[in-house]
Amino acid sequence: WRHYYKNCDALVFVVDSNDVDRMDHAKHELQITRNEVELKGVPVLLLCNKQDLPKALSPDEISSLFGIGHDDSNNIFVAGCSATKGEGLHEGFAWLENALEANAQDEGTNGTANNGDLDDNADKSQILVKAKNNIDFNESTAEGGNMTLARFLPIKNGSECPFAKSSKLWGGVSEKHQGISIEDQALANVPALSEFVRRSNSGERLDGFCIELDDPSAREGSPEDLGECVRRLLSELSKHDPAGDAVMKKVPFVGSRGWRFRFGRADCFVTSFAPCYPNSSSRYAFGTGRAFVLLQPEASFARHNLPIDTATTQWENPRTVRDKARAAFKAAGRPYHIPETTHYPPAEHIVKPIVDDGTSVIRWWQGGTRVSAEEISAY
Repeated sequence: WRHYYKNCDALVFVVDSNDVDRMDHAKHELQITRNEVELKGVPVLLLCNKQDLPKALSPDEISSLFGIGHDDSNNIFVAGCSATKGEGLHEGFAWLENALEANAQDEGTNGTANNGDLDDNADKSQILVKAKNNIDFNESTAEGGNMTLARFLPIKNGSECPFAKSSKLWGGVSEKHQGISIEDQALANVPALSEFVRRSNSGERLDGFCIELDDPSAREGSPEDLGECVRRLLSELSKHDPAGDAVMKKVPFVGSRGWRFRFGRADCFVTSFAPCYPNSSSRYAFGTGRAFVLLQPEASFARHNLPIDTATTQWENPRTVRDKARAAFKAAGRPYHIPETTHYPPAEHIVKPIVDDGTSVIRWWQGGTRVSAEEISAY
């Protein structure tokens, strides 16, 4: 193979996820290949094939066996796939295409910012105008090469949620600009999110809009740090809600039972995922090394005929989709707290504590705002 290494721009390495006995051999081959002088620094797409087989190792398990850590995340992407079904291939090659494009831009600009980057001093109106002019809604899908969805793929494929693998997601704008604030990340996503909810409200079968929280606090901090990033993101999105509801404005109400995050007249079920959560958490990031917020229109649950919420669960003999989802998470070692009543504050479940047993709550929405007991009881 060394005869082909010269002028090689990228490497695609395929692993049989079901062949545990040869995993050490595959690891050794990849290490040798990556250490070749001609291949130093080239992006590597590690495809974990045969994910459709019941005993296949997950991408996260293979990453661990291969010793691939967070420091490698910018140069290597581990994607689960099934070659026979075509699952996971689009996302993997979308990452590779973006990596090659980024390398080409770095070489062509000698470190200077390209025309597509956001200016450090750009005000919010300029960010919105640029986002509206540049967004191609076809690129919001996995098939369109969306980078956010490519990075979110291990979570999508690893989740015990029965709808996760087949769900139709849009990915947010993935800014290449370093150090962009959470607020500006939110602004850059307003046009695409507005179009997403417009289509969902019109009946298009869309299941979720995924935004990466590109901030060290979200990637490296605690659940409380993640919560602050989530608060800033949702607050900025809410300020630019096309329907003008601004549901994040009244801080005490956010923690009430009647509150929902709403954007473009679409009530959304919001979840967050981050590296701070261990393998025992339902918000585990599956080794991605990145943090995400997923906005799921409640209309999507109706389109999937999800039964009405209930506080009881048939653990031994799961009957409904909800029962099966809860039982599957528990069987995988990632159980989550089921409130004793269906009339609970949804905000308490957007950012989870490390131990999700119902004994503690991360009040991420309060931020630095002091909320009195009287204000809370008023809602």
